[in-house]
Amino acid sequence: MEWLSDKGDMIQSKRDADDYLMMQTISSVIDADLIAFQEVDGPEPLAKVVDPLQYDFYFSDRSLRYKKSRGSHQFTGWAVKKGINVIDHKDYQPLGLPTFLSGGDLRYGTYIEVLRENQPSLHLLSIHLKSGCFNTPVRRNNSCKKLRRQIEALAVWINTRTKLGQEFVIAGDFNHYMNNPYEWAWQTLLEETSTSPLVKLTANTPAKCKARKFNYRTKRWEHVVYNKLIDHIIASPGAIDINSPVEAKQYQYSYHAVSTYRLSDHCPVIVEL
Repeated sequence: MEWLSDKGDMIQSKRDADDYLMMQTISSVIDADLIAFQEVDGPEPLAKVVDPLQYDFYFSDRSLRYKKSRGSHQFTGWAVKKGINVIDHKDYQPLGLPTFLSGGDLRYGTYIEVLRENQPSLHLLSIHLKSGCFNTPVRRNNSCKKLRRQIEALAVWINTRTKLGQEFVIAGDFNHYMNNPYEWAWQTLLEETSTSPLVKLTANTPAKCKARKFNYRTKRWEHVVYNKLIDHIIASPGAIDINSPVEAKQYQYSYHAVSTYRLSDHCPVIVEL
């Protein structure tokens, strides 16, 4: 949700009541049962967008480390409609690329399990991978090398779910154009999970996300249109109904909404399972 924070330390996070109301309106229109969110600083700003009387919030464990921080942070998480039974698992920390000295500086995957009546439970992971490697070969820069390690860590999580016979959905910001021909991230994930069939629900999702982006060089907001997806949803075959085609859609903001309100530089991606 692009720096969803009420601390006011980031230019992108400075939103007034009308901005939050418009974001809340969009959330109400979509009316999702499960929301994988990214770039949210805490439950207070999220409650201005997603109604806490209708949803339970599950934030990354990483948020506990920065609970008293004065600066804004970008956390992953889930908002789940009340009445849905959830097991809140520990974060998938390997996505943070931990070292011997720290738990890792990158964002963890928020991991929950949704219990379903007369069906296998769904294991859900909300992710936000390393930025700066949208379409670049791995060898070219450090961001790509880190993204490659995160993709490999994600493959371990997927393979573990498969070995345990668990159905799963991974949703979030991959920060990579995984629908481009000859891109490497999706191909690497397929290679690393060769015994775990994957379905990319966003494989044919058209992208035309209208947004405003702050240009730090000119100190001005610019109107942009993003024609390539970096937000994706992937799943195990058993998590979806393979007898009917399932394709994700992008919710696209109107030009008026983008021009008038401080929304986000990402458009929601929606799929009905």
